[in-house]
Amino acid sequence: MVKKIIIDTDPGVDDSLAIFVALNSPELKVLGLTTIFGNAVTTTCTENALRLLEIAKRTDIPVAEGAHVPLNGNFRGAATFVHGDNGQGNAELPLPTTTSLEIDAVTFLKETIEANPNEITLVPVGPLTNIANLLNEHPGIDTKIKEIVLMGGNAQSPGNATPTAEANILNDPEAADVVFSAQCEITMVGLDVTNKVFMDEEQVARIGSFNNPKSQHIKKINPFYFDFLRDFFEENGMPIHDSSAITYLVHPEYFETIQHPIKVETLGVSRGKTWMGMGISDNEEGLGERLKPWENRTKANICINVDSKKVISFITDRISN
Repeated sequence: MVKKIIIDTDPGVDDSLAIFVALNSPELKVLGLTTIFGNAVTTTCTENALRLLEIAKRTDIPVAEGAHVPLNGNFRGAATFVHGDNGQGNAELPLPTTTSLEIDAVTFLKETIEANPNEITLVPVGPLTNIANLLNEHPGIDTKIKEIVLMGGNAQSPGNATPTAEANILNDPEAADVVFSAQCEITMVGLDVTNKVFMDEEQVARIGSFNNPKSQHIKKINPFYFDFLRDFFEENGMPIHDSSAITYLVHPEYFETIQHPIKVETLGVSRGKTWMGMGISDNEEGLGERLKPWENRTKANICINVDSKKVISFITDRISN
């Protein structure tokens, strides 16, 4: 059965590859893109989303612009040192000719979910502000969402934005904590697996080697991003973050998961850390108070291991046409 998805995105070099992989996957029906700050400011991310759909010849897919600031009102700033000033590796690109919807991201999400109850999978691959605003402004709508599959977080591995936190979560920890309290199925495709899906230089060159507009766009925007990650990891390659979440939608069997509720730290040195509940029964004497932060939270599917060769093969195949 084809999965109906909405990608909530901050394009972003890695988002661009993920969007193209999703569009080239017949198992997925992309109903829309909603945009958010993160890799660039929201207006730039909206421009990039429109541009990517034009390159893919999929301007039938709507784009709805989302929040410009986190729930607490303080955006840490665009990741220009990773994705370039334009979020597309500083490549010179024409302006899009299409425009976003007049309605905002939350309205688009609400209307689409209500028109397709229990059929929509939300795929946030950036900060979670739009999804949190949806849940906060429309109580009970989480019961109409089929699943949330997000790229973000780190359950067992170090962070990449701080020693404790992954970048998407750190950009709005309060929003992330709201999302992990949603009463629907949640899957976290975080650094525990995305850092293991590591393309070497030859594999990176291959995803930009195909004779089609999507692959050629990746070739154009990727060098700036690749250079940063090569230096960051001190290894001649780069991890594949957002496209790993798209791969999970089609091939969950490539991933090993464990099930625990998640609480997001919003204070102190571990701000943005996605903490797992220990899964101990709160009926055991003396343990109830220890588990209180995770009380009434759905157990998330937390990806902890991955068949990286199969994921890389899948991504390469999907960008080849």
